[in-house]
Amino acid sequence: MVLALLLFCKASAIPYPDIDASLDELVVYYTSFSFTTKEVLGFLLNIHHIMLSERSFYRIKKRLRLQKRGVESAIADIVTKILQLRNAGYTNIGYRSLWNVLRCLGVRASQHTVRLVLKAIEGEGVLRRQRHRLTRRRYTSNGPSFCIHVDGYDKLKPFGISVHGAIDGFSRKILWLKATSSNKNPRIVAGHFLEYLKTSKRVPRVVRMDAGTENVIVERIQIALRSFHTDSMAGHRSVSIGRSTANQKIEMLWSFLMRNFTTFWRNLFKDMVDEGILNNADPVHLECIRFCFLPLIQRHLDMFLQSWNSHRIRSQRNVECPHGIPDVMYYQPFIYDKYDCSYELPCDIVVLDYLTDIYTDAVLPRGTKEEFRQLVNTLSRF
Repeated sequence: MVLALLLFCKASAIPYPDIDASLDELVVYYTSFSFTTKEVLGFLLNIHHIMLSERSFYRIKKRLRLQKRGVESAIADIVTKILQLRNAGYTNIGYRSLWNVLRCLGVRASQHTVRLVLKAIEGEGVLRRQRHRLTRRRYTSNGPSFCIHVDGYDKLKPFGISVHGAIDGFSRKILWLKATSSNKNPRIVAGHFLEYLKTSKRVPRVVRMDAGTENVIVERIQIALRSFHTDSMAGHRSVSIGRSTANQKIEMLWSFLMRNFTTFWRNLFKDMVDEGILNNADPVHLECIRFCFLPLIQRHLDMFLQSWNSHRIRSQRNVECPHGIPDVMYYQPFIYDKYDCSYELPCDIVVLDYLTDIYTDAVLPRGTKEEFRQLVNTLSRF
């Protein structure tokens, strides 16, 4: 188990290019995923404001000697990486999801190869996943930011770690996925929302949330910002409140997170409890868990986010939303005859910075209090 964690620490998602990244760096980044040429050119134009022809794009790929379609990594490397990922918690995902995770880690393999390797390693699990079927009610959306869904995830809460996330209902793009000491503190949740607003520089049409007290500040910020607009959903109508279990899109995300993330960490912590290493009723033990594991858990979540946002969603019954790659659907909705449903910020970023100072709390380093970190520093000197 310790070896698996060490291997997982070394595996990290491909970092997003800096704001001053060169064209070559952007091409290398986007071609590392399963995007088509037109989708990559769309990202360059819509996000980075770089207009590039297909011919120029192919010349850059040739000059950089980027691998062509059909070129795979050595089979031994593919098998080794799959085994490492399984030891790190990727035990209940299908071959398509696993293939996309491998791409995010820079390992080239066809879906056919991944399926054969996975079948050889765990044939029974493959059959079990093939027979699983889910029935969902109909969901409609006019485009990205038509409705974003936010919620907390409490499966690791007994061990002192809480997760909070948001997903765009149209594209199914994960907007944020954060592990902290609490997802019930409204000031921490508001910090996630304001960080998203600063990054996107837009306001979503509607935010879907439950009636928990952790959402009160997000609700007020959303209503205040949308009160400056004149559409039919402006003001208080821009917040949709209902039961958490009926928040369809985010609940769907949590079901995937259970297979890709939660099972591994929950089993690890339960084993520690059973072996007498961890007492999850002791606040000091929970501080220790956060200090040691929170950075690893956040890295795992970052890898899941990147893998999810770059995987290709298949067509589904009873869903009036297009199928494709979440990042592509979110940033290039015109491909699907849709449009960005968000609205311009009615204020400068300086105002959002002010709201951050007044209504949010800074996320604690490693999720631990200052006194605990000082104690760790003192003990580490001996």
